[in-house]
Amino acid sequence: MIILKLGGSLLTNKRRKFSFRSEVMKRVAREIKESGARLVIVHGGGSFGHPLAMEYRLANGIVSEEQLHGVALTRAAMTRFNLLVVEALIEAGVNATGVQTSAIAECANAGVKRLDLSTVKGFLELGLTPVLYGDVVLDSMRGVCILSGDTLVAKLAEEFKPERIVLAADVDGVFDRNPEEPGAELIPEINPENYAKVLEAVASGDDATGGMRRKINELVAPARLGYDSIIINALVEDRLKKALLGEPVKCTVIKGGNYP
Repeated sequence: MIILKLGGSLLTNKRRKFSFRSEVMKRVAREIKESGARLVIVHGGGSFGHPLAMEYRLANGIVSEEQLHGVALTRAAMTRFNLLVVEALIEAGVNATGVQTSAIAECANAGVKRLDLSTVKGFLELGLTPVLYGDVVLDSMRGVCILSGDTLVAKLAEEFKPERIVLAADVDGVFDRNPEEPGAELIPEINPENYAKVLEAVASGDDATGGMRRKINELVAPARLGYDSIIINALVEDRLKKALLGEPVKCTVIKGGNYP
């Protein structure tokens, strides 16, 4: 089994609220179907979740009544986004089913306190493909918090012990600086020896869940358990399919090992 994260930046234009890249999603769904891989899929918030979460400052919890409206809006937006992803997968022939993250998870001070994966296991056993997503969830200390797709991936890896973890993004992997800057170089491998140096080089980003630096930090959890993760550019045709089939592709590998 493979855990696949579909990045919000892949499926949406983060500069335009509620912008869904339907043609990209159709191709991604086709490649998933053609790979024949057994998957648990997680997708990020993209332009559906991040703008609202930032506008209403939901990452810091509930401190004003106005934020309750933001919780409602963000939950509704993520439900719509998940439905678009699931519908595209079904159209491609993948028997996908959405799983509402806020219904199975609870946090305490932004750390995962409860994650009931029995529904996910049940769907997998039936031969269905569960599709979870980053979401606003209850938090016993803050009221609510953002449970990111990257955190979900790490928790799913602990439970399901996947063959591999694939993160489908809109860039070739992790770079030593902003990939849009001249001279930016791809870092082909992150391991315990270069981990600290890579974190210094990678900007934290300005989205609601911390950008690439947070992705790397979250993936260190499954790496400590011995699982490799790869970050690929799924905007390149057939790269996702090859990654799911285990074929070599241009990427950054986060190697399993003894991280500090």
